Amino acid sequence: MRVGFVIHTIGLMGGTERTCCAVMNGLADYADITLIEVLSEGPPAYFLDERIERDVLSAKHVSLLWSAPKLILRLCRLIKSKKLDALVVVESTHALYAVAAARLAGVRCIVWEHFNYNVDLGKKKRRWGRLVAAKWANDIVTLTHRDQSIWQQKARPKAQVHCIPNMAPAVSEKPYDIASRTVLALGRLSPQKGFDRLLQAWKLVEHDPRSAGWTLTIVGEGPQKAMLTEQAATLGRASVGPAQKDVAALFAQAGLMVSSSRFEGLPMVLLEAAAFGVPIVAFDCETGPAEIIVPDQTGVLVPQNDVAGLAEGLLSLMAGPEKRLAFSRNGKERMALFSQQHVISLWRRMLGL
Repeated sequence: MRVGFVIHTIGLMGGTERTCCAVMNGLADYADITLIEVLSEGPPAYFLDERIERDVLSAKHVSLLWSAPKLILRLCRLIKSKKLDALVVVESTHALYAVAAARLAGVRCIVWEHFNYNVDLGKKKRRWGRLVAAKWANDIVTLTHRDQSIWQQKARPKAQVHCIPNMAPAVSEKPYDIASRTVLALGRLSPQKGFDRLLQAWKLVEHDPRSAGWTLTIVGEGPQKAMLTEQAATLGRASVGPAQKDVAALFAQAGLMVSSSRFEGLPMVLLEAAAFGVPIVAFDCETGPAEIIVPDQTGVLVPQNDVAGLAEGLLSLMAGPEKRLAFSRNGKERMALFSQQHVISLWRRMLGL
């Protein structure tokens, strides 16, 4: 079977690109995989199996809306020349042209949602792409059961909707370091991740004696870097550092992981934290954290926007080393639901491999 994956570019260092590479690598043992980029921005940011072919639709930036006719024709020709049997559209915005190209070429089309149906980031293109996917795609893949339900309720799709989660890394054999006093926050420094709210919570944490010796490290790049760096500078034990590819080293030194997101799809950083046995404290945004964290077993879920609750969640674990140890063990065990073997088995079943 020949399967194509179309994505804007694979050269960015983000959760969508990381997950796409992981799934393509996992499927390369069972099918011929072709990666199709709208625009190439250099080599993949994450490991890509050498068996996976790469093609590019455009040599320069194009509007997905105004250039849709050209993209449809180019992608349709590529699908036929590669003799693809199915096309996976990575991120619903690209359904605007890719679904039509797949239908013209007569192949199965799967649209892979990477946010959730209620989040469009203010882009009409994303809303329109979801409408196209619901009516004309063969399948839609969501990251969470909650989003699967939202799609079915709001879009009423003709397409079949499947839930396939992101893939966690292999569970670390390294034991949890009970002596670590680092709270890690990891992600793009943008409004979505809510690090401004985290720093508000951290101000409360620093004033509580239970936090003695603990520090907060926010790691990432993005448009809010200067603002967050200034906000962190007003605190005694908080810092903002540059993005790093070697997240394993970060998690190995972490005593707690915190997520302050306003919205998510299924956050890779929480899967990575659990795989490394790092207990998690997270806002319960609409989709994502609740499918990773089992409250009072693997971490703490805090009602959305409850800044004081986020601080208390961190403080309660700082003061409870035995609870942190238990959460670490339980979190690793839960990652069986997000293992490479399980996730690839779901993709194979959906594709008929």
